[in-house]
Amino acid sequence: MGRVDLIRVVRVPILLGGALGYGLGVLLGLASGGTFNPRLVAVCYLVVALGDLSTHYSNDYYDVELDRLAPRKMFGGGNLLVARGDLRSSALLSAEVLSLVSILLSGAAVLFGAPFLFVPLAVGANLLGWSYSVPRVRLSHRGLGEAAIAIGTGFGVPAAGYLAVRGTLDPGFLLFALPLILYGFVLSLCLELPDAAVDASVGKLSVAVRLGSRPVQRLMLLFCLSSTILLYLFSGFPSFVASLAPLSTVAVANIVKQGDRSRIDLLSASCIVGLFVFLVAVDGYLLVSTLL
Repeated sequence: MGRVDLIRVVRVPILLGGALGYGLGVLLGLASGGTFNPRLVAVCYLVVALGDLSTHYSNDYYDVELDRLAPRKMFGGGNLLVARGDLRSSALLSAEVLSLVSILLSGAAVLFGAPFLFVPLAVGANLLGWSYSVPRVRLSHRGLGEAAIAIGTGFGVPAAGYLAVRGTLDPGFLLFALPLILYGFVLSLCLELPDAAVDASVGKLSVAVRLGSRPVQRLMLLFCLSSTILLYLFSGFPSFVASLAPLSTVAVANIVKQGDRSRIDLLSASCIVGLFVFLVAVDGYLLVSTLL
């Protein structure tokens, strides 16, 4: 099989979440009076998807020693490079090529009609993805990885979709992005909670390591509650109803007994599912509203 096995590094749920976030940006742009250009929307999505895929490979490459200590989790990677050290160099090359093509395609997107702002957005997002795990910067080990994920998933991805159809980032989008960024923080905390003990043993200073499991779950609840309030104030009743999905799952996680790592992994996964439900619900509502 050889290098074909590298496809197993891809985290399909994370890629799907990116597609839903990008679609949310597109649909928000259409609801605000944007114009749908299928070719432009497709090219801009490729920029997002390739940049996202690059992080799958770069994170696995730089975190291979950490992954060697941590058991697999529901929304984690497959730890392929732990067992297949011969694929490490190919994984790094894949990350570099994917990131480079993502940036080059952002320039092509401008030729297809995207605003020039799309280029620095793509460059910044790719640099942020590399900064998450590359040595010397390594935001994930400095207590800044959560902010990187929040900004990338909550702002960068939907902003790309919005720019593809609207051509600008107006106050309406920026207000909607605030709760999305908070949900990005929740996602990052869910992903790191199951590995907190391993992270602490190697000196990775994530928020989960600094605060502990219960305080982090309370912080997640605060973020979800804040998002629900913001969506009610600025986005109307449908988005508010959809926000009850992540709010309820995080609330349940705060109530039930934590137990061992597998239990924490299950609770974190259920919270991530709540975020997926929110995205699907809002995307579905906006799509129906656009078609009618």
